[in-house]
Amino acid sequence: MQRLNKEFVFSNHPRQRLIRHGLFWSVWMLFFTLTYGFLPANYLLHEGVAWPMAFLTGFTVAGIDSILFMPAHMFLSYTLMYWVVPRYLMRGQYLIAILSTILLVVVTAAISAVLAEFVVYPIRMAVFNRNSGNSFFFAMMAGMRGATTIAGFAVAIKLVKIWYQKQEAYQQIEHEKLQAELQLLKSQVHPHFLFNTLNNLYGLTLHKSDHSPEVVLKLSELLSYMLYDCNAAEVPLQKEIAFMRNYIGLEQLRYGERLDLSLSITGDYQTKLIAPLLLIPFLENAFKHGASEQLEQAWMHIDLSVQDNQLKFKLINSREAPGKAEGYVGGIGLQNVKKRLKLLYENRHDLRIVVEEETFMVLLTLELQSAKPIAQTPVAQLVETV
Repeated sequence: MQRLNKEFVFSNHPRQRLIRHGLFWSVWMLFFTLTYGFLPANYLLHEGVAWPMAFLTGFTVAGIDSILFMPAHMFLSYTLMYWVVPRYLMRGQYLIAILSTILLVVVTAAISAVLAEFVVYPIRMAVFNRNSGNSFFFAMMAGMRGATTIAGFAVAIKLVKIWYQKQEAYQQIEHEKLQAELQLLKSQVHPHFLFNTLNNLYGLTLHKSDHSPEVVLKLSELLSYMLYDCNAAEVPLQKEIAFMRNYIGLEQLRYGERLDLSLSITGDYQTKLIAPLLLIPFLENAFKHGASEQLEQAWMHIDLSVQDNQLKFKLINSREAPGKAEGYVGGIGLQNVKKRLKLLYENRHDLRIVVEEETFMVLLTLELQSAKPIAQTPVAQLVETV
C-alpha cells in the first residue's frame, strides 16, 4: 500500500500523473454514461423502440455526450485544483476563493451551453435524429450541474491528497524532533556517567590502589560500549547487562567490604532488545545517593528477570535517613531516564519509585522486542549472585 502511494498516487513523474488523470476521466465517463444513459433510453422505449436497442442507443448517446462535455468539466476541475485551491484556499483567502469558484462555475456553465448548442445538439440530430430542445438557459443549468459534480470530486481528491501529505510532513517533523530529543537525552548520560566513574578512579589513584589498572580496563570496556554500540536505537539486552556488570564491578572495587551487594539475573535475556543506557541511571543514583552517603555498612539488591517479552527490574538500596522523604524527584539521571522511558516505551512501561526513610526502591517493568540470540548456547535459566 505504501509503495502504491509513493509510486502512483503521490508520484510527480509525468507518466504516473498522466495515468492517474486518464484513469480519473475514464471513471468519470463511465459514471456519466451510466447516470445519464437511462433518460434517452426511456424516451426511446416510449417511442416504441425495442428495449435492447433503446438502452444501447441511450447509453451510446450518454457516452458521446460525456466526451463532448469533457472540455468544460476539465476547465472547471483544473482551474479549481491548480489555481483556486493552492493560490487562495490554502493561503486562507477564503472570500476570494469563494468568489473565484462562483465565477468559474458560471463561466463553465456558459461553456457547456455553447458546446450543447453548437456541438452536442447538431451531432445528436445528425446521428440519432433527435434533439433535447432545451433553451440556452436550461443548457447552462444542466452544464452547471454536471461540471460542479465532477469538479467537486476532483477538488475533494486534491484536498485529501494535500491533507495526507501535510500529515506525513507533520509526522516526519515529529519523528525528527523525537529523535533529536532522544539523542540529546542519551548524550547527557555519557558525561554524567563518565564524571562519576572518573571520580571513582581518582579516588583509587589517590590511595594508590592495586585495583587501578583493573578500573582502567573496565572503564575502557564501558567507553567502547558507549561509543560503538549505543548509537543504535536498541541493543541486545545481553550487552546492556554486561555493561551493568562492569559498572557494578567498578563500584565494588571502590567500596570493597563496606558494600553488601547482591545481583540476580534470571530468564532468557539473550533474545531481547532494549534501548541503550536505560538501566544505568538507576544504578548511578543508588550508588551516589545510597552507598556513597553512608558512613556505615551499605547494602544493595538488584533483581532483573525476563519472562517472555517482559523485563522486570527491581533495585533496592539503603540510604542515610534524610530529613524529608516525601516529594523526592531525583537528580538529572533519574529525570533523564523518566523522559526516555516516556518517549521510547510509551504505554509499554511501568515505573514506580518508592522512597522510604532508610531505603530507596525502583520497580520497572518493560515490554521488550525480541531479536535473534547473540550466542548459540541456549540459556533457559541463569541465576547469578555476586
